[in-house]
Amino acid sequence: MPSAAFLKTPVDPTTLGGFWVFCKRNNLTPSVGLRLVAHHAMGRAGFVVDDYDPNTERRGDYNLWDRRRKKTIQEDGVQPVLIARVTPGFKDAFTRYASDAGVSAPAALKSIVGQVVQATRVEPEELEIPKAPEIRSERVTVRFSKEEMAEITPRAQDYGSARDWLVALARAQIAPDVPQFSPEALQTLYESNRELSAIGRNVNQIAHAVNLDLQQAGELRGSRALVDELASLKGLIAVHTDRVTALCAASAARWSPR
Repeated sequence: MPSAAFLKTPVDPTTLGGFWVFCKRNNLTPSVGLRLVAHHAMGRAGFVVDDYDPNTERRGDYNLWDRRRKKTIQEDGVQPVLIARVTPGFKDAFTRYASDAGVSAPAALKSIVGQVVQATRVEPEELEIPKAPEIRSERVTVRFSKEEMAEITPRAQDYGSARDWLVALARAQIAPDVPQFSPEALQTLYESNRELSAIGRNVNQIAHAVNLDLQQAGELRGSRALVDELASLKGLIAVHTDRVTALCAASAARWSPR
């Protein structure tokens, strides 16, 4: 995907769980599902996105997403927010779509998600309402000079606000082993990891095909090193993606509003 922007909206936990049901039924990760429903809504309203093709979206990854994130979500809870990385043209078109409807982009996205969940007709046994994170009730107020704020503001840009940046600084000191990714960086890492996982599956398929071809040609023994190298590469990719997933999950848990 070209250089990224983001669409995101807060939702209530029941709506989040309902949207996960929609994604499960269609075998989509939530970020892919969010892009597809937003694009569909824009298309129906006559808004065109020039730098996005829904046919290029990877489908079939819901179970992988569910397996890798469920344990952390069950243990630590999850922030009730839906977020997806999009192209700049997608973000611009959606902003115009929301403006035309007389609402903000998050409000428009929340409305679309609500309509999707309602149309999904979620059965009670399908719905898993995500655990709410533990509430953080302690508050600290700090004051800075204008010169200090002028230095802080550009550094906090990726975190959305000076407050979130300062929270990240504090958490980095309290728990230095837990990375403090910004929410947008987290989403980028999740999607990058998903792409790498797909490469790993392709490597596995190639190794299997090479193995069959060599067996049929009677040349397996002499080319065993190639098959072993592909298998080793698949293993390294799996180790890497699991590690990145664990880091992202740990960071996401730290960013949940407690």
